Amino acid sequence: MAALDPATRRKRTAVLVVHGIGSQRALETMRGVIRGIWLDRNNPADKDKRVWTHPQKDGADIDLSVMTTNSVPDSKDNRSVDFHELYWAHLMSETRAVAVLLWLYELCRKGPIMKLGMNGLWWAAAIFLCLMNLSFAVLVLRGVLLFSGNSAQIMLVAPFLLLVASIFVGFAVACRWLALRLIILFAVLLAGGGLLAFGYFEVAWHFPGSPGIPDGAELVTLIALPTLIAFIATGLVMGLQGLRAFCWALFISLFLFGWFVAADRYWNSETAFISTVIKGWVWGLNSPWAVATAAAVIGLYLVVNAAFLQPYLGDAARYFRNSPANVAVRRAIRKDAVDTLERLHTSGQYDRIVVVAHSLGTVVAYDMLRAYFSRICSELPPADQLGQEFADIDGAPWQPDDKTASIADKKALRTKARAAIANIAAAAAVQSPNGQRPKSWLVTDYVTLGSALTHAYFLMCEDKNKTDAATGQDKADASSKAADAGLKKDFKRRVEEREFPTCPPKRLDADGLLTFRDPNTGNRRIHNGALFGLTRWTNIYFPRFQLFWGDAIGGALSPIFGYHIVDLEVATKAAGGADFFTHTAYWDVERKPDTYSAPHIVALRKAVDLIDKNDAIDLVDDGDDPTKHEGE
Repeated sequence: MAALDPATRRKRTAVLVVHGIGSQRALETMRGVIRGIWLDRNNPADKDKRVWTHPQKDGADIDLSVMTTNSVPDSKDNRSVDFHELYWAHLMSETRAVAVLLWLYELCRKGPIMKLGMNGLWWAAAIFLCLMNLSFAVLVLRGVLLFSGNSAQIMLVAPFLLLVASIFVGFAVACRWLALRLIILFAVLLAGGGLLAFGYFEVAWHFPGSPGIPDGAELVTLIALPTLIAFIATGLVMGLQGLRAFCWALFISLFLFGWFVAADRYWNSETAFISTVIKGWVWGLNSPWAVATAAAVIGLYLVVNAAFLQPYLGDAARYFRNSPANVAVRRAIRKDAVDTLERLHTSGQYDRIVVVAHSLGTVVAYDMLRAYFSRICSELPPADQLGQEFADIDGAPWQPDDKTASIADKKALRTKARAAIANIAAAAAVQSPNGQRPKSWLVTDYVTLGSALTHAYFLMCEDKNKTDAATGQDKADASSKAADAGLKKDFKRRVEEREFPTCPPKRLDADGLLTFRDPNTGNRRIHNGALFGLTRWTNIYFPRFQLFWGDAIGGALSPIFGYHIVDLEVATKAAGGADFFTHTAYWDVERKPDTYSAPHIVALRKAVDLIDKNDAIDLVDDGDDPTKHEGE
């Protein structure tokens, strides 16, 4: 390792904490992390540790104070640690309920291709959204029926005639200009409309109705129109994958139909059975159950939305959904994040930065790291000045998709990466011949807790080749597999374009893991995908059991972002076992019976490794076996 410049010998360590989703309070997550890794009053090992709060040096924000420790016991230079928080919740303006709903529709379009054990959640959400579509259709059509003279056929005939008239005008214009393709298209549509009209009159003719029972056309309209409208709407907003869920929603509706018929016969046994059956379909405009059922479904959604979706998933909807307003929010968050990381690098106070991120904050931090590294990678010291450790990483055969990577290889990357960052800091402290100093990269560790990045395929990628199946279970299953493959193909493309950095970096053509040869100068330069060849990535997660036990949001990252990530499956008890919903328990030192000695706290302290010796390297021995995640 290159000798550090004397001016850097007493530098501090910075720990940058990035909070997750929800209505976060400033410094709340940071104080939790401090209890987890530094100052637990109940832990005898922490009895001599202290922490002080003071405003940031620039004095711009006293709400986001810096928390400074006394000397870290057993550290090689008695260094102190400054805890900073990247607070981004205030940049998330109040998410509208419709924005969350539209994002849920978009996720449903992708199909049941979530991680193993979570597809049931997709089915439950998709079926419920289909029931909501049926509820919206019923309430809207009942409102229209109320003002249309109580004739349901008006709602069917009026739009039909308007559409036919529009097509006829288009047909006439096409004939005037001899647009043959349009003439054929409009002629086919008019012929189809004529067949529908003929069928309508046939039904009305053969089923004229009787006292108390409307004619056939009116009856079909009353019963089927809301279902038809909801079916069309589902296909438009949820795609053909959503129509699969719609079929199950109809199955549930048939179950309700049976119950409603039985209940009506019990309460109104004198009523004719045919009249009971006609009014039994829950989504019919003539059903006495329709409005109450629709109101119950929508009311349940509003309760869930207010209690969970909007305050928690609202942030995810704003960050992942690519609407123009959301792009502005993402830009503001990323700019603030990159500016924060830049201030830490340029302050002159630090020679080591550790980023600890939780939940959606891991995505924000991932974007921050790749954005800032891309900005400064071309201004880092020349590769030939960064020592043998840097050269060893650059020439190593490691690849992110190689699940056979040995423990020795993973330890070698972590050891050499830490030395390479120290070499970068030393080289950056030396003024170049042109009078300018190179930039430095000081982020030694990226620690993710309950990371939403485990769902990167589903949340961050798009299937460019939509291959939904229209009919048949086998075709539908094949469609889900094709969509899954499409998302993974999109992720692979982004990796190869160096949009998504992996650990270790993806080797392209004749490039090294860290460098490429500049065609203009012939020198080797660090490329923007080298990030996690220098920064060690540790991912801590609670395993998920039956969806609500453990952490459904977090999970393993190595099968996605590279097998040199150290995935650590933890528990809140030394004896093992899952607690109910542990997504926010990663720094919880009060979990009984093991409290501060619980596996999740021990793993967190080792991953951050404030002493900066070997804990972060020795963690490789405790990491998951890569074969454990096959098929994910």
